[in-house]
Amino acid sequence: MATIGGAVAHADPNLDTPPALMAMDAQIIAHSPRGQRSIPADQFFTGYYETVLAQDEIVTEILIPEQSAGSGVAFLKFLPATQDDYATVSVAARLALDGNGIISEARVALGAAAMVPVRAKTVEAMLSGRVSDATTFREAALLVLDEIDPIADFRGSVEYKRKMAVVHVRRALVEASAKAMRPVGLS
Repeated sequence: MATIGGAVAHADPNLDTPPALMAMDAQIIAHSPRGQRSIPADQFFTGYYETVLAQDEIVTEILIPEQSAGSGVAFLKFLPATQDDYATVSVAARLALDGNGIISEARVALGAAAMVPVRAKTVEAMLSGRVSDATTFREAALLVLDEIDPIADFRGSVEYKRKMAVVHVRRALVEASAKAMRPVGLS
């Protein structure tokens, strides 16, 4: 039976779970005969199918902290064929807004956009303190181009994947913002 921990340890950069965990500030718990350690999801992946896990460590737990008040989360993936296929690009976004619609916290992570899942820290930094609107999201999405390095394959060329990353980062930010603005209890 497949597990989330096993999928994360597999470190396939095309999987959906890693960018989602990164956007949610998850901690990956690893055990070995030496003990336990907690690894931030955005520091877990080191290369193509590679992680920070030592030879004798296994993933035993994934902790997702309670999200900030006023948070909204979105996960989008662009699929070339069927729902069972890997994404051409996937984006997980989380925004926390204050009462005036100003972004107080932002997380953006992408899958299938490089040799490892990517946390778009430049995009996040640009969003912090800005008003949550279409102009901000359009400007922020363009910054993702400096943070990704897609691999060409039958799902698309490098240039095509770069364009899809910009489009889907913007869309994920719009969706996360809309969810953050909803009154508590509404889905």
